[in-house]
Amino acid sequence: MDAGKTPLQFLMLLIMGGMLAGCAALVAGGAPAGGHDAAAKRTSAGETTHDAAITSSINTRYVNDRLVDALAIRVTTYQGVVTLQGSVRSQAAAARAVELARSTPHVRRVVSRLTVVP
Repeated sequence: MDAGKTPLQFLMLLIMGGMLAGCAALVAGGAPAGGHDAAAKRTSAGETTHDAAITSSINTRYVNDRLVDALAIRVTTYQGVVTLQGSVRSQAAAARAVELARSTPHVRRVVSRLTVVP
């Protein structure tokens, strides 16, 4: 384990790495193990890879932020539009999650479906 990471951060990095593992098939032009086909959504392999990089970047920002619970927020990206889903502990945490996503390079728009559960 990296000396600069907490066990939770290390686990998140492993999870994110596993999520990106299916992207190799998209880059090669095939369908990933989950059965999604980039062509079915009229998205190129390059766009799909770009979306995966945006999602990964946002997840990394969440892992490194003290206010945002990275495990409680599901981040999806489609053509640069990021959707955040999940529960957060405060309005401040929701605002911070949106702020971190919006400030990520290549994000066109952020849709927040976060709910505050104190």
